[in-house]
Amino acid sequence: MSALEYYRILGVTPASTLEEIRRRYRALARQCHPDLNPDDPEAPGRFRLIVEAFEAIQAAKARTKANRTRRHAGNYRRPRFTDKEFVFEEFFGINQEGAPLSHSAGANFRYDLEISFMAAMKGMGTVIAVDHQPPCHSCRGTGLAAGTQYATCPECQGRGLRFGGPGLLRFGPVCERCRGLGKIVAHPCRHCGGTGSCQHQREYHLRIPPGTRDGARLCFEGEGGAGFRDGPPGNLEVVIHVAPHDFFARVGNDIHCKVEVSFAEAALGGAIRIPTLDGFQTVNLPQGTQSGWTFRFHGAGVPGGPHQPPGDQVNEVIVTTPQNLSPWQRSLLLELGRLDREPLDRAGHE
Repeated sequence: MSALEYYRILGVTPASTLEEIRRRYRALARQCHPDLNPDDPEAPGRFRLIVEAFEAIQAAKARTKANRTRRHAGNYRRPRFTDKEFVFEEFFGINQEGAPLSHSAGANFRYDLEISFMAAMKGMGTVIAVDHQPPCHSCRGTGLAAGTQYATCPECQGRGLRFGGPGLLRFGPVCERCRGLGKIVAHPCRHCGGTGSCQHQREYHLRIPPGTRDGARLCFEGEGGAGFRDGPPGNLEVVIHVAPHDFFARVGNDIHCKVEVSFAEAALGGAIRIPTLDGFQTVNLPQGTQSGWTFRFHGAGVPGGPHQPPGDQVNEVIVTTPQNLSPWQRSLLLELGRLDREPLDRAGHE
């Protein structure tokens, strides 16, 4: 396959930088990886072609850079036709020197797990099931029925590309029948249907530690997608999402909450019960408590770790104003208001 066709596969140009090509490759690899497209039988072929194109372009650019470095060395000069040689190597793949295509690691899997606020504070154990597509044991990932071999693609005669114009550009786009592989599965494996992989669920036992934050990640190395060309498998990453709580809110290692008290409770003071992570605590409000006052329960916040003390629970008092008063309640408040104004009225007449 020509270098120009490799650029077409990745949707880049020879003028693209290696970093731009890498970004494009990563995006296509994630999009077309077989483990992420279990219902698409053509995904393995597309993925292999994308990996091959990226590694071929990367190797060509590395050779070009090395040759140019040698050419500009003080005691080494290349013939003048070398620049043309670079052009033919990069665009048409005439120069076949260089390292063979290397192994590629498998895709990383992500599993999003939502847990309650109290479960995050207290810790919990749970089991998750993740879909995998391991290689078929019957055909060992080839997709072939027992005793059969790959057949040459009849559309491209094994070249992986459809015929185009004459000369060096005689090959056209990638063959749709074989997806650029040049071969097809004529007799598919009866266990996997020719895909080379089987659907499978694996269970993972998770232990969520106390005080887990929203967005925390648990990593299972080697439990992601299968590698390419015997490359290492990817990883499984479990992302924890902590649901909000109706009463508590986490701020750092402290727990904040708003405690509503009635007008009478705030004015007269007295004992009230406040929920905590471990039940309730009783606190005595002073007479004349104002809305916005705060007080702490030390050590009642986010659980601490081996080298970290627990946080506090910060309670903010919210004094509620009564609504829909009964006639009796209204008369009491009117009398209270009159009594509050009497000192002011006397001071104004003195």
